[in-house]
Amino acid sequence: MRNGEGGTVPSYNVQVVTDTQHGLVVNVEATIDAIDYRQLDAALERCEEKVGQLPQQIVADRDYTNHASVQSAAEHGVDFYGSWQNSWKASEQDALGRKAAFVSTAFPYDAEQDHFVCPAGEKLQRRAVLYRGHNVRTHVYRAPKGVCSACPLCDDCAPPGAKPEWRRSITRIEEPGATTAFKAKMKTEEAQQIYAQRSRVAEFVHAWIKERCGLRQFRCRGRLKATMEATWACLSYNLTRWFAMRRRLHLTTVSM
Repeated sequence: MRNGEGGTVPSYNVQVVTDTQHGLVVNVEATIDAIDYRQLDAALERCEEKVGQLPQQIVADRDYTNHASVQSAAEHGVDFYGSWQNSWKASEQDALGRKAAFVSTAFPYDAEQDHFVCPAGEKLQRRAVLYRGHNVRTHVYRAPKGVCSACPLCDDCAPPGAKPEWRRSITRIEEPGATTAFKAKMKTEEAQQIYAQRSRVAEFVHAWIKERCGLRQFRCRGRLKATMEATWACLSYNLTRWFAMRRRLHLTTVSM
């Protein structure tokens, strides 16, 4: 895996599941997967196996938030909150330098007729459908042949050095219902407040283990041994949390 210096070294990716209400570590696992993209479904399965039930809600950062994770949570009946990674952000021009009127998002889409309309009034019809997995489809729309090269707006619409036979194309992504519902939910104030808990709960565990246990690198080799070492560190953390909760309960009882 890549390290902080930009190099590649043998490493493990530690996955920690923490209870939001009490701050206790519910499950920990060392993986050899360099990214978190595929880890949410595995974390849910481990929770069900170790604890005997799935969580009602789960909150994860943008590295876990994708079509596969959203669909997996929906299939398990778990209310998932995360931060969707937007690959494109609104700006006055796109990556090719086209101005606002000529970026793909500026082309109006006619859902009934299933076509886009360019600034010159030309219709871009659907020419292909690409299947990306996880029930995600990419619809490709293109202008008719020969139209773009004769268009007076071609210089503003075409990329630099475009060939005479070039024609404008636009893609429209069709997402599954679970993803659409997830994105709509995450736009609400209530969802954002729930997601705001993630940093306080999740990051504190990692910081505590690194500082208090000194576990910045594993002393053992092999994924199983690394998982056991991480488990002992999380057990130490859970014990301190348990004693802290007991003290608070005792103080509350005395004050009453």
